[in-house]
Amino acid sequence: MTRRLTVALFVILIHTGWPASPALAGRPQTVRIQLPMEARMDTEGYRRILVGGFLHNDSPVMDIEKELVRILRRELEKNSDFLILADPPPSLPEQRLEELKKNAPFFVALAEEFRADLIITGRILYTSVDRSGFVQGEYISPTTGRRTIRSYYVDRTGYTLKLDLIFVRGSDGQLVYDTSFIQEVILDTDESDPLGVFFDLAERFHDNYLAVMVPRSRTEIRYLFTE
Repeated sequence: MTRRLTVALFVILIHTGWPASPALAGRPQTVRIQLPMEARMDTEGYRRILVGGFLHNDSPVMDIEKELVRILRRELEKNSDFLILADPPPSLPEQRLEELKKNAPFFVALAEEFRADLIITGRILYTSVDRSGFVQGEYISPTTGRRTIRSYYVDRTGYTLKLDLIFVRGSDGQLVYDTSFIQEVILDTDESDPLGVFFDLAERFHDNYLAVMVPRSRTEIRYLFTE
C-alpha cells in the first residue's frame, strides 16, 4: 500500500476481519461490527425462573395469557441458561397492576410454593378497533389513461398489543425491574387474522424482552477512512 491507515482504523480492521488491501485506500469503507450489550437487570443469584400468570383482558379467539407464557418461556429457554419452571401459570389476585407490584406477601408465598428465585409476571392487553374510513388514492381511467385522485372507503381494523412486565425477587417479594412494550398495526379487515396478528406483534417484543435478563449484541455501522 502507498498510503497508511491510522492506528485506530487499523485496529477496527483487525477486529472486524477486513483485509488490508490497496482497494481500501482513498475512499471510506462501510463496516458492520457487533457490540456487546449487558443485560438491563442484574441477574446474579437467580436460577429458577417462574413465568406467569398475567393480568389480561378476554379474547374471543385465544387464551392470550396461556400463549404469552408459552412465548416468554420458550424465548428464555432458547437464549439463556436459566432454569425455566414448566408449572402451569398461577392465578393472580384480582388487583390492578400497580397494586400487584406492591403485593410482596403474595409473591413470597408464590416463590416458596414453586421454589422460584425470580417471578416474571405483569399484564397483557390485546385489543382491536374499527379503523375503517375514506382514503384518497390514484385512479387511472382504463379508456383515457387519465390519472385522477379519488376518495374510496376502506374496511380496516386496528390491533394493539400492550405488555407490562414486572420482575419480582422471590426471597422477599420485592419488585426489581419493570418495563412496558406496545405494538400497533392497522390492516385491511378481510386480510387480517386476529390470531396471526397477535403472534406477529408478540414477536416484535422478543429482543427487548430478552435484553432485560440476557446479555445481547447489537449491530452498528462504522466508516473506515484512509489518509
